Amino acid sequence: MTDEELPLAHRQAEARALLFEAMAAQIRLNKDAVFGGAFVMVSPNTIDESTAFRSLMLDQDQPGIFWASIQTIVQIAMNEMEKQSRQQPGFR
Repeated sequence: MTDEELPLAHRQAEARALLFEAMAAQIRLNKDAVFGGAFVMVSPNTIDESTAFRSLMLDQDQPGIFWASIQTIVQIAMNEMEKQSRQQPGFR
């Protein structure tokens, strides 16, 4: 079965999984650096790498910077969802 014959959901699942595999490869490539944290965020509507959030921090000994980065990304996404819901008919 070729990739084109696979159901769309299966192709999308594979594309999402590849994002995590790519991060694992980056961690391995940088094994000699001081690991400062890594994340890959794939929201339900993420289809490809253009809409995923990912970061690998090296030589970072401040955990607060790592967590603040994640918090900022989440806050921006939440603000955008709230903005979109306000623009929908019936929102009060």
